[in-house]
Amino acid sequence: MSRREFSVAVKKAAYARSGGICECGCGQPFSDHPKERPQYDHELPDFLGGTNDLENCKAIRTSCHIVKTFGDDMTKIKKVRRGQKDRLNITPHKPQIAGSKGGKWKRKINGQAVLRDKGT
Repeated sequence: MSRREFSVAVKKAAYARSGGICECGCGQPFSDHPKERPQYDHELPDFLGGTNDLENCKAIRTSCHIVKTFGDDMTKIKKVRRGQKDRLNITPHKPQIAGSKGGKWKRKINGQAVLRDKGT
């Protein structure tokens, strides 16, 4: 699934709605500092079904956006991905342990390595 961006019209409307104040709840104003510029965030992440309309768009400062994305959003997204893997029965490949019964070689008591019989 590819990430979808907000349109310019939605971004302008979200900024106008914010009144120059971050909508994350911190109440800090936007400025020209790189960490205090406005960014536009999906309130419900795109991966979890969030839309690209004004109701799902928040104008927030860059520093607040980083905290929200990597703190809250990524936790939820990872949980959904784990659930998807469980439902689809997708498990990571586990390497064969050398000398285990699943391998094609076995070691006798005297230390000699021999090819394992398929019948046993």
